[in-house]
Amino acid sequence: MTEFTRPLHSQLPPARLWGYEGQYPGPIIDTRRNKPIAVQWENRLPTRHILPIDPHIHGAMPPTPEVRTVPHLHGANVPSPSDGLPEKWFTPGHSARYEYPNRQRAATLWYHDHAIGITRLNVYAGLSSFYLLRDDEELGMHLPSGEYEIPLVLQDRTLDEHGQLLYAPTLDDAVPLPKGVWGPMFFGELPVVNGAIYPYVEVRPQLYRIRLLNSSNSRVLNLYLNLAKSPTDIPQLIKFHQIGSDGGLMPRPVALEKLELAPGERADLIVDFSSLAGKTVTLSNDAPAPYPGWNVMNATWPILLEFMQFRVTLPAEPSRSFSLPQNVTFAKLDEGEAIRTRDFILTEEMDAQGRSVGLHINGKGYHDPVTETVTLGTLEKWRFINTSDDAHPMHLHLVQFQILHRQGFNLGTYRMNGKIEPVGLTRQPRANEQGWKDTATVNPGDILTILARFEGYTGKYVFHCHMLEHEDNDMMRPFVVVAPGQG
Repeated sequence: MTEFTRPLHSQLPPARLWGYEGQYPGPIIDTRRNKPIAVQWENRLPTRHILPIDPHIHGAMPPTPEVRTVPHLHGANVPSPSDGLPEKWFTPGHSARYEYPNRQRAATLWYHDHAIGITRLNVYAGLSSFYLLRDDEELGMHLPSGEYEIPLVLQDRTLDEHGQLLYAPTLDDAVPLPKGVWGPMFFGELPVVNGAIYPYVEVRPQLYRIRLLNSSNSRVLNLYLNLAKSPTDIPQLIKFHQIGSDGGLMPRPVALEKLELAPGERADLIVDFSSLAGKTVTLSNDAPAPYPGWNVMNATWPILLEFMQFRVTLPAEPSRSFSLPQNVTFAKLDEGEAIRTRDFILTEEMDAQGRSVGLHINGKGYHDPVTETVTLGTLEKWRFINTSDDAHPMHLHLVQFQILHRQGFNLGTYRMNGKIEPVGLTRQPRANEQGWKDTATVNPGDILTILARFEGYTGKYVFHCHMLEHEDNDMMRPFVVVAPGQG
């Protein structure tokens, strides 16, 4: 991990950035199932952060060092000492060796910094990238590969008048806070894809595999492929197929015209450009900010309508026959096998002026004692109950889970007596949410119910909201996995 400079656009001066191996985003780590690797993570950053730090945030209070890092392999089933626990940070001049067994199925994973109290700042500075895990089943499907496989890290950033990163979070009124003060949300003014503002890629009129990662701090995206020349023109949507989600290939491909992607989520797509020779396809977004959720009257955040272009200008090459993945190995979890149901109430605390001062899970923050102990190998049902006005993409370390359903609840009853009273029918997950997930959104006034089997390793892990501003203050909790008979 080093600091370096490079422009985010050809017409801008070099910006100060952080990255792995001097790259933003970091190098793509490409691995094979059952072939373990070890990574020596070395912190060679300066001792002063390039962004202002709020010293009132848990984990960032003095005398804690200003620059701290700890890598987390998001979506991976790894031993606790290599998971990247937020408090296991190390400072410049130090390093840590992490072991990644790679025993799970093929998946689009990613790695990013996870240091307590400054995750939002370290990721914003540039510390994230893809980790692609492949296996024989996926390779045997002959999916588009090589130049026909395009991984895309989607982010939003704001720059100052000198072309440098500017981190300016806000309260619910969208007014930027003073430098160094935590705010519950950040929405950047510029779209950044693979470290470049408004980039384009030249493609051939053929099939492509496009892997998407939403690595934004707070922004939820609703993406589509558009042939219209301007974002204000009537959209001309191009259908595509989603073949995989966070935890790998889905049971069956899903045809889509739009794709919702919250921070931390990934989508594995097949896009057919074969009938689009000579045309330009724009990766567009029509999600406002915040989304999905509420907005204070007269509060406006930057809306990002376009992220990048695919210019179908390269000549076609001979192509082999291809069919979408079928008969994918997938085992649906049985709700009846769950040995326990746990409820997690998501809250946002306000001061006397109605301004956010932090967020919690069951009224607790990260440093409160562990309350969740699970037994290795068991299946549990977890319910995330959102009493706040924001959507929360909830992420579990160690496991991939399956979404069981969503359901509304009576928020008035909860606020009167603290009771959870479900209302209406349960809603099944969307077709493209019915595979393995490690991050899923719970909307305001909703209950998200998931099934997770805690396999692989014992030890301490965490779960949290993947809106990084929320995670840092203080919507994150630990859980401990114990061997059978030790709970």
